[in-house]
Amino acid sequence: MQEDVPNFISNFKEEDPINKIIFNIISLIKTEHDYDLAIDLIKQNNIKLEDIVSRSVRLSLVDFIKLADLMISNKGK
Repeated sequence: MQEDVPNFISNFKEEDPINKIIFNIISLIKTEHDYDLAIDLIKQNNIKLEDIVSRSVRLSLVDFIKLADLMISNKGK
């Protein structure tokens, strides 16, 4: 057991900051249904939709499609 402790400590990594941003984006969508503010966070942090999909299972397909649709329609703005 003692041999495992140094190995665990050496493999410890802080949480990736992008995960916190994605959590905030998903929370805005799930709790407040504020897609516009979520899109602003995505643009400010240069997040890709694939990052949101690969790092979260909380966003439903309907919510994801609506987010993608709004991002596409707002792309020129």
